[in-house]
Amino acid sequence: MATESTNVGRRFSSVRSWVFDRREGSVLVGLIAIFLVGVYIEPSRFLLLDNLARILRAAATTAIIGYGVALLMVTAEFDLSVGSMYGVAAGMGAILIGGDAFGFHPLFVVAVVLVFSVIFGITQGLVVTKLGLPSLIVTIGTLTLLRGIHRILLGGTTASASDVGILKWLGGPIIIADLPFMTGPIFYQVPFVHNEVKTFGQFSILIVWIFVLLVVFHYILHHTRFGLHARATGDNIDSVETTGIDPEIVKLGCFGLCSLTAAFAGLAFLGRFGSVSSGSGDGLALVVIAAVVLGGTKLTGGEGSMIGVLFGSLVLATANNVLALAGLNVSGWQGVITGGFIIAAIGLDVILKGFSYDLLRSWYAEPLREILGSPRGFFANRAEQKTTDDMFGFLMLSVGATALATNVVAWVLGNASVSNAIGMDIGGFKLFLRGGWPETAAEIYLFFMLLALVAYAAIEVSAQFFDSPGDYEDTLLSVCYGMAPAPLFAIPAVMLGYGIFFLVEDAMLSALAVSVPILLLIGWTMYAGVSETHELSRRRSVGVVAAVFVAWLVVAGIVALGFSTA
Repeated sequence: MATESTNVGRRFSSVRSWVFDRREGSVLVGLIAIFLVGVYIEPSRFLLLDNLARILRAAATTAIIGYGVALLMVTAEFDLSVGSMYGVAAGMGAILIGGDAFGFHPLFVVAVVLVFSVIFGITQGLVVTKLGLPSLIVTIGTLTLLRGIHRILLGGTTASASDVGILKWLGGPIIIADLPFMTGPIFYQVPFVHNEVKTFGQFSILIVWIFVLLVVFHYILHHTRFGLHARATGDNIDSVETTGIDPEIVKLGCFGLCSLTAAFAGLAFLGRFGSVSSGSGDGLALVVIAAVVLGGTKLTGGEGSMIGVLFGSLVLATANNVLALAGLNVSGWQGVITGGFIIAAIGLDVILKGFSYDLLRSWYAEPLREILGSPRGFFANRAEQKTTDDMFGFLMLSVGATALATNVVAWVLGNASVSNAIGMDIGGFKLFLRGGWPETAAEIYLFFMLLALVAYAAIEVSAQFFDSPGDYEDTLLSVCYGMAPAPLFAIPAVMLGYGIFFLVEDAMLSALAVSVPILLLIGWTMYAGVSETHELSRRRSVGVVAAVFVAWLVVAGIVALGFSTA
């Protein structure tokens, strides 16, 4: 029995290691989490086969272009012009097929556009490799160049293809009733979700191309000599030349394939809609790079994953779909989500390799326990052992814990059964901006960063006035760990957000009244830090902390004045 338990433990440990050691596994976990959010928000709509096919179709363009971009990034090069190539390819196809002066056969047009894209990509590669210019800068230039060509071709309007012909096989719909062995649409009903039978009649052929090209590019990267040379080039370009590999030839091939996938996606777009506008492809490159890096391709080269590209694309597409279900399907929120994923993608290498439960414990749990036990003892005995990473880690985790606690408490109180049970009649949650969890987290972050910055400046100035021997790191230590009581602010934040008041009929004053003892706790913790790290007497330490409160009051007065005149 003990042996079986040991084997189960080993298997669980190996699975956990796979998830956290491989980027594909961690991104898959994120994708499942977003999927579950969609199921929670609106299961009857989210679990429709039409909606799931819509997510795959939305991810298709990003994934198809991402396969080429990932292959190029493996060699430690970038191509920011793929969005413009996407638009130019669609524009060229529309003009060559439907223009008054041309009217070529769609098959010939596909060949012309794809050949043009490969030549253009190789040309970019020649500029980068032969002139020794950074690909990031070169492709910013070609991005603008292609965008200009696209607008010249279309004349600033919309171009339409009279008959897309074979292009339907790139981006058109597949009717399920027309498939072999199928006599009509698919009928289905998800138990406990749908009250009636649903039908699924068609899906985009782009969904098929996602998986076809996934197999092709996965094979190229991991099972061909070219893929091996690409990974070796990105891993160490200086030593690869001694092995007989020509890194310039490898990069030229990757530039060509990268442009090819962008042109293919552009033609698929034309095959789907039959027309193209001058704005097609704008901003697409950043979304693609976000999906690629999120999926495991290193920015520094040498390592990539085509499966990860697909997962990263699905994460972005599913997130936008969930936003639409939540009623936030405006361009602004889509930009926020995409921008957030870009930042997350860039930092994910560091997070996944450096973050662990042990680090969470050493950054936050252990210091918090020691501070709660004896603030003076913590600053006296452990202060010198803390690095700036430890300090900022504790501060960020304190802010994160506060935001999490605020959203959880607001969600619990916002439940109708809970509010009725405690006899409270509350409306929608709102601090100062809208009341969703992203706005709440952002406002809490800004509030605490302002609180910490003002406290840091006040301690630095006042400590210098008292001729303190401490330096800026001592001040940073006192401020970051002084914010240990911050999660208690979840209580006044929820009171303010729901308009809960006592004594006086003003939620703001009531929240401020509850905040006073929390601020005093923060002041007491900072006092312990100042007195120990700056080696000041009790009276002078009190003076430094008093300066912090005065600075906070000044800032609060300025904010109150701004709101009073708004």
